[in-house]
Amino acid sequence: MAFWDLLRPITQQVISFDFVTSMVVFVLSIALFAISFLAFRRTKSNRFLFVTIAFFFFSAKWALKVMDLFLSPGNFFHRAAENVFELVILASLFMAIFKK
Repeated sequence: MAFWDLLRPITQQVISFDFVTSMVVFVLSIALFAISFLAFRRTKSNRFLFVTIAFFFFSAKWALKVMDLFLSPGNFFHRAAENVFELVILASLFMAIFKK
């Protein structure tokens, strides 16, 4: 028995909440993008620009995932594409933290 076998029952329970959690995360990501965009418009700071870009890609990723729930019988938004979105998000946040 491997360690991850202990997680299988929990995973099966969470699958039933996938639609609800996807919708909640999508709505929260849109809200965070809107807040960061308003903050960027007020301050015109490069840091807020990169944070806004990160939240834009985060909300775009979740928009595709939600569309996947409604439009596709399978997963058209592949993990490799999701990884590219996450790389852009991380790069943007990295730039927001370390760029002067």
